[in-house]
Amino acid sequence: MPTEKVRGLFAGSLIVSLTTALLMLSGCSTFNPHQLSIEPLHPSVNQQISLPAELEVEVISKDMRSSALIGFRISRLSDRAEVNLPLPATQALTDGAKVALVKLGATPTLSADTKLTIILEELEYAATQKALQSVQLSASIKVTADKYDQQYSGNYQTDKEYQFATTPSLKDNQEIVNEVILMSISRAFNDPQLINFLQQP
Repeated sequence: MPTEKVRGLFAGSLIVSLTTALLMLSGCSTFNPHQLSIEPLHPSVNQQISLPAELEVEVISKDMRSSALIGFRISRLSDRAEVNLPLPATQALTDGAKVALVKLGATPTLSADTKLTIILEELEYAATQKALQSVQLSASIKVTADKYDQQYSGNYQTDKEYQFATTPSLKDNQEIVNEVILMSISRAFNDPQLINFLQQP
């Protein structure tokens, strides 16, 4: 009888242990989508270049992405979940362009003869898993400047790979997506041809 009792206790504890393990695994396999946002952008500019102090510029921004979905995050267990930028990036792009113009010495305004149109054309997120997890990000921004009857357009793309020891967190993804957008808009305001166009009387 003591032996049977021990066996019963062992079987019971084994069932409890297996149930707990299954619950833990099911909890760990929950792989949530990430909802990202664009934080305030502060583009870098060449401190040795300036725009005319009297130059007033109207800034317009557009987000031409066809979907909020920018890609999928993955785990070592082959889980897959969406990475989304659900809100248009227009306000962040407008504000970032205004910051850059002020740094260059110009004045952003609601209506002016000189207009800058900032367009987010592409934002893509692609993850692969080997020894490390790699995330390839691509951001493409088009900037069109109109001044009287003349126009200049430039395309500014950033392709960057990030590597992580584990699956990137929401904070990680937020930071790297913001970084590639910032790098693209900074490229625009460091484009000598765009600056020369805006400097023209």
